[in-house]
Amino acid sequence: MPRGRVVLGKDVMEAVWADMALTQLPTWLTAAPRNWGTKERGKLSADEWRVICLIHLPITLIRLWSNATGRKKAMLRNFMDLVNAVQIAHLRDTSQHQIDTYNQLIFRYVAGLKNLFPDVKLRPNHHVSLHIGDMLNLFGPTNSHNASFYERYIKFLHRININQKIGARSQYDLHSIP
Repeated sequence: MPRGRVVLGKDVMEAVWADMALTQLPTWLTAAPRNWGTKERGKLSADEWRVICLIHLPITLIRLWSNATGRKKAMLRNFMDLVNAVQIAHLRDTSQHQIDTYNQLIFRYVAGLKNLFPDVKLRPNHHVSLHIGDMLNLFGPTNSHNASFYERYIKFLHRININQKIGARSQYDLHSIP
């Protein structure tokens, strides 16, 4: 996304943080940090993003944008396609109907991104998300082949310098492997 383009903005973020303070989460969910989205907070884990995107943002964005028209309404609809697709992808049971619904939602979400943000290039994550329906069909629910193991590996991979920029090199730098 080009620098300077703001999607949520300070007023929406303050509304999200205020709603977070009023939201009681189930005991099995870990609360997201209250200052997410700030430079001081830094990176979030996948679990923190999941709580933010599946609980906190829908609560606030539906409240703020459900009666809006134009771009805000389109962004809300697009985001809710993503939310619903992610919820289906994380179900403990799956059916062909759910897989078909996931595919419909995620394809509509990605197409919506291209319409809402035509100057933004799609990322590899977008491409991968289009194949999750195939994965659900082949391997069943994601909890059967998903684990915190991957989260640990992702944290490890974040420490590896692979951006080909001059600077401190990690002993794990993949470009230094013969």
